[in-house]
Amino acid sequence: MQPLDGADLRVVAALQVNGRATWDRIGRVLDESTRNVARRATRLMEAGVLSVIGLVDDRRMTSAVMRLRCRPGAVIDVGTALAELPQTRFVSLVSGSADCVTELSVADDALVDLLFRGVPAIDGVVESVTYPALRYFKTPQEWHVDVLTPEEVDGLREQWTPLPERFHRVSETPSAEDERIVAAVATNGRATHAEIAGATGISESTARRRLDSLLRRGILRIRAEIEPAHLGLPVEAALWLRVAEREVEAVGHALARMPRVRYVVAVAGDHQLSAQVAVPGRFELYEFLREVGGLPGMRAIETTVMLLPLKRGFMIKRDGRVDHWAGPLV
Repeated sequence: MQPLDGADLRVVAALQVNGRATWDRIGRVLDESTRNVARRATRLMEAGVLSVIGLVDDRRMTSAVMRLRCRPGAVIDVGTALAELPQTRFVSLVSGSADCVTELSVADDALVDLLFRGVPAIDGVVESVTYPALRYFKTPQEWHVDVLTPEEVDGLREQWTPLPERFHRVSETPSAEDERIVAAVATNGRATHAEIAGATGISESTARRRLDSLLRRGILRIRAEIEPAHLGLPVEAALWLRVAEREVEAVGHALARMPRVRYVVAVAGDHQLSAQVAVPGRFELYEFLREVGGLPGMRAIETTVMLLPLKRGFMIKRDGRVDHWAGPLV
């Protein structure tokens, strides 16, 4: 994948910080014309390189990370089948002790059926291990490519309780009206209030008020999705960390502060933390692993390099570009 140039990178980073910021606001913060900002972002979105999506956080849903081993020759077919399931948020083929990794987002009452009937029924699956998510330290919604100054980030960020603290405090179920709004922004996180109103049958003022409430409460999160390879970070790895229990919290926070780390979650199972990292090359991955290995309480790091990401944020990817939505229908 061809890395983006500096100006495009800055626009993408701005949308990663605030996917609903107006073109005018982004232009003022980046010292670019509104027209240039809109042109660059629109070109990337029309090409399928960049997408701005809406993700809902619902207490009825359980999150888990799953590793799978597949029959030789069946890995791509298994990954493709997993990617088409609406319960998978992320899917990638990997090297190492697993052949495929996926993140699940599934209703509590459907989890057992998915784990013990749905996934094993996929032709080619040999073995799967599931790690239920316990506590998120960082999600891709909080990660952005490191090309903006702290002042620029502050100028773009809304003055809400930051993630993941806001995420942890969510304890309510979206209403039927909320779910219609979420459906309206699922594949277009930049939908205007008029477009949301038209899609949901409510007034524009109600759409504005309800959307703002969903964002403030952390029920709805807007995410600018793009392959890290387009950002000059073509080497990605999923890490499986064994950590002394008393150090899990400290290690989770330490990883979350690292610019190359996109995702960190405490899990239940024979590992205590799972993380994803994106770096410019394999030497940088080696140096990163050395740094992580020196953290207090670190007992072992298992590294699986991502070879072919197939799905991110419920979006199926083909050659690094958005192909279609394969998420839950709200």
